[in-house]
This record gives sequence, structure tokens and C-alpha cells, in this order.
Amino acid sequence: MRANGLMILYSAEAADAFETFLARMPQPRVEVWRDLIAGGASSEAFGPLTLAERLDERQVEEAMVEGRKQRIVNLAMAVVALAVVAGGLGVGWTILTDEETRSRGALQFANTDEPPEVAAVTGGTPSTEPAVTVALTETVALLTGDAPPEDRITVAPFASFPFPPGALRASLFQYAGSGHVVVVGPPGFVDTACLRVSVVTSDLRPLDTVTHGPCIDPIGRTPAVGCLGTDAVLLDLVFPDGAVNLPEGGTGFADAVRLQLVADGGDQYELLTIRATIEVDVDSGVVIPRFGGQIGDEITFDLGADRVGTCTLTGEFPDRV
Repeated sequence: MRANGLMILYSAEAADAFETFLARMPQPRVEVWRDLIAGGASSEAFGPLTLAERLDERQVEEAMVEGRKQRIVNLAMAVVALAVVAGGLGVGWTILTDEETRSRGALQFANTDEPPEVAAVTGGTPSTEPAVTVALTETVALLTGDAPPEDRITVAPFASFPFPPGALRASLFQYAGSGHVVVVGPPGFVDTACLRVSVVTSDLRPLDTVTHGPCIDPIGRTPAVGCLGTDAVLLDLVFPDGAVNLPEGGTGFADAVRLQLVADGGDQYELLTIRATIEVDVDSGVVIPRFGGQIGDEITFDLGADRVGTCTLTGEFPDRV
């Protein structure tokens, strides 16, 4: 208590000032007062260091060593962080510059100078390219309600869909001098299924959207139906050759095709679809195959996985004027 009280009472300045009074005091009293001013323990200013003070010095030295180690660790971490940031900036810059210097989308067609009316009757029977062939398997269901959409996402039973996931397959072809998508499914699906297909950028910004079939909410334009059957249908799509200015700003390329079988969700679902995306790497060199035939010919599309469909060439060509 005595030491604590004096420690609170006497600051370093007070101790220095009190030193002038000690010169007038007897030596035994001087030693007592100096011990009291030091807080009950000697200090280097008033004599040899005590064991407690020497231990304190050792602890201070250890703390300084630890501090130096920590600074080294912090410096190393800072260097690593800067390297990561620099690497990220380099990758981002590469992506941006690649996007700027790129002159065409990932989806490419074989070169042809023939006009549509000629290209429509040449090219041979369809030969499917596996890289641009997919099955519609991704189900998306959104419950009806006022809650935020992310809170209404659910998994709908397969019975809610007119056709189960995987029942429909799709592939890309060049026909009549233009890009097309063929969708093959169970017999009779063409007359009952609502199909929505979009040419999109790498981040799924739509560049062209078509809707076919009995759709409650048609989106986009009505496509030219180049080939029509009960289990296969061929729809035209617009694939821009180069960069396209996007409404929200910036540019995009035709890098993928997004397909949806849109189901009627009734009162329970606001959205009910089965989806798939056809996409290839920009540098893959994949070319969308070309086919042709006489108007009225029956064309068979074998899209693999035992999914084969037949349709008749209608002579309906895309209007690009």
C-alpha cells in the first residue's frame, strides 16, 4: 500500500525535484526516501538493479526480439499480399486486353460464300459435333411469393415438369448460311413444349433470344423454323461476328447458347424451367458443323444418348435483311 501510494503521488518529475531535498537529509533517511520514491524497489538511478528489475529488462528484451520477428513476418506477408494483388491485376488486365483485342466470339462456323438459297440445299447430312451438344438437365424453380427471389429458390419434383431432365437434347448447326439450334426430344414434344433459346456472352448477356411453342410469356422474337417434326425442330439464331455493344455498357461476343424448356408453374411456381448451356473455349478451334438438303427432305439428327429425331426441311429461311 505504501509503495502503491507513493507511486501514484510521485511522478518522475516530482522525484527529480525531491532529489534537491535529499541532499539536506541524513544518509539513513535519504536511503529510506529513495526506496519509497522508487515504489518500494531500487532503481538504477538510486542504486543497483533488483532481481525484479533485471527480470523486467529481460522481458523487455524478449518483447523487442518478438517484435522484430513479428515485423519480419508482417513484412513477408505484405510482400506475399502484394505479389497476389499484382498477379490478380495481371490476370485481370490480360482478360480485359484479350476481351478488347478479341475480334470474334467463341462460336464459329465453317466459311461459306454461298447465298442462303444455295447453302440450304448443300452440305450433306447432319454430323453432330459433341462439343456443341448438350442435354437439358439443370432444373430451376422459383416459388410464388413476395419474399426475395433468393429465399424462394426450391427444388421442384420431376413430376412438375412436362418432360424429365435429360429428355431433351440440343446441338448447333449451320444451315441456310446461318446458325441454328436443333432440339430433339420425345415424340410430340415439339407441339407441347415452350422453348426459349438465347445467344449469350460469356457472362450470359443475351444477344439474340427466340421463343417457340405454346409459351405463356414469349420473350424475344419468333424464329424461322428450318426443319419441323414431332420429335425434332430446327430454329434459327443470330450469331454476331464481332463485338456487340451492350445496353448496360461495354461490349460482348457470341460465346454461348442458353436453352430453356419453360414449364407452366401454375400458382405454386413463378419460374419453372429445365436449362442447359452450350459453350466452348475461345481458342478451342471448334467449328459448328454444316448440313443441307432439298426442301421437303426428311433429316435425321442423332444427338447421342439414344436421342434421335427426324424433321422435314420447310424452306423457311432466316430473314437477315
